[in-house]
Amino acid sequence: MQNSHNDKNQSELITGALLAGGKSQRMQTDKATLFLAGESLFSRGVRALQTVCSEVLIAGDRSDLASAAIPSYADRFPGSSLGGLHTAILHAANDWVCILPCDLPFPSSRLLKKLLQHRAGQDAVIPRTANGTEPLIGCYHKRVLPIIEQQITSNSMRLTDLLNLLNVHYLDPHELPNGWKRALCNLNSRRDLQRLKRSTPVLTFVAHSNTGKTTLVEKLIAELTRRGWSIGALKHDAHRFDIDHPGKDSWRFTQAGAAITAISSSEKSAVIHQHELPPTLEQILSPFEGEVDMVLTEGFKQSSLPKIEVFRQELERKLICRGEYHDPTLLAFAGNVDLKQNVPTFPLDDPSPLADFIEETFLT
Repeated sequence: MQNSHNDKNQSELITGALLAGGKSQRMQTDKATLFLAGESLFSRGVRALQTVCSEVLIAGDRSDLASAAIPSYADRFPGSSLGGLHTAILHAANDWVCILPCDLPFPSSRLLKKLLQHRAGQDAVIPRTANGTEPLIGCYHKRVLPIIEQQITSNSMRLTDLLNLLNVHYLDPHELPNGWKRALCNLNSRRDLQRLKRSTPVLTFVAHSNTGKTTLVEKLIAELTRRGWSIGALKHDAHRFDIDHPGKDSWRFTQAGAAITAISSSEKSAVIHQHELPPTLEQILSPFEGEVDMVLTEGFKQSSLPKIEVFRQELERKLICRGEYHDPTLLAFAGNVDLKQNVPTFPLDDPSPLADFIEETFLT
């Protein structure tokens, strides 16, 4: 209850602004109205802002997107990102303004909340990665408005020049929330959109039992998450399992005959399917599509998924993918000795080299 109360108090002080005054020239179509998984980028941005802001406005002359609840304001200084920032702060009713561009496919309320946590004594809070600063995904205090106007009148339109005049707290990757790479991803061109619509890559780990497969996958999820990627995880269980607890409401619905039972809160959801026939791998993986950067799975030895086999020499067990059957989908081994096969072997005790390999193979 305490966290909910704090979030409410925080939201009462914040204005959210979606920057939508650009011309989308490289995309050659209006980015705000692009649809992804049945929802426009505009709607995605608004929902993220509404999570942490008491009011939301549109910076830009967008009567087509505006409503009574979400007004739009034409840029007094059109044609630049700095002009859009000026519009957002000028019309904000609150001292602090959260800024998001309209071309984010995965806007993150977690990122906004993290930025706001560092606003005390600052003029702005901005993410900063190896690719540079992200001044259009940030939080600004209204006192910076005269400085912005001075920059515009002196024709100094670069946002980096503005930041040099402000007291800015930069959040580096180790301070950013999980999945920050997706949160900072924007769509500038049709090529970006095509890349986004590619199938989510899946990599499965296979091994004999008690080899350390789960521990390795756990370490890799932590390492890839630390690097900013959003990772899905799937465990294949050859045995019957039950995650529904007797007596709970969802269990009662299932016992009554519901074929699909779901439970949802503001933070997480779970869906329980009663299968008449075993689902295909494609059906199992479909909920992950477009929701994460990559899926790591355990098992599925007989599948056509790309694989990494985990082994320990002291267990003296036959290899799965290089035994009687030569599995062409094997990409690498992870073990405690180099097997000197036609694929590389990565260490079990250090996930970094294998994470590098996964990034280079699937995520870049």
